Amino acid sequence: MIKILFSVLLFCTCAAAQVKFEVKNASKLYDVRIEVERCEDKICEGPVTFTLFKKNHLSPFQVFKLSETSFMPGENDQPSANVTLLTQQSAVKFSDYNFDSIEDLALCDGRNGGYGAPSYQIYLLLPRAGRFILSEEFTELSQTGRLGELERDARRKRLRTSSKSGCCLHMTEEFVVVNNRPKKVLEIVEDATIADRKRVMITTKRLIGGRWRATVKYVPRVER
Repeated sequence: MIKILFSVLLFCTCAAAQVKFEVKNASKLYDVRIEVERCEDKICEGPVTFTLFKKNHLSPFQVFKLSETSFMPGENDQPSANVTLLTQQSAVKFSDYNFDSIEDLALCDGRNGGYGAPSYQIYLLLPRAGRFILSEEFTELSQTGRLGELERDARRKRLRTSSKSGCCLHMTEEFVVVNNRPKKVLEIVEDATIADRKRVMITTKRLIGGRWRATVKYVPRVER
């Protein structure tokens, strides 16, 4: 269940609208209050405060203030959680990014991914700290040209990212997690820009025994 509240803060003769959401369905352990500067034309943007509450607790567990966010509410103009689609991006996600069986947290900090894709600040729940701690290394994986979403392969304990340049150059990267940090072990580049325009060059790099090993193959180009 998600409830939406609107509050208006008045300062002298000027008015500033702030939109508040109460997100109850993102996590089994936490509820989230989202207070964002504005929501217009199906997009919520601007400075934002995320307040986490443990289920059935009235006192905040942790508060996060970001200078920017940008997310598209889903059905009934309610904020979505734990999804990233072309037409719908979550403001908040809970997922086990470091594969320690504990929920971690991702908060949307704007559209810093490739081609305007949403980007996220990623926080790991570290038992010793007893709270969510910002991970610059995991955060980097949803920024700098990548397409926003960190895909998880729970069986293989790997993370996957995607990026592209135009129509014809695509890259996939895979990471394992070592000491709570992502480590790249695979890179696949599909290059359809080669001169004859009939083939795609696929370069695969794997980290094996501490050394990168590359293979190259060509496949027929399929027009989409």
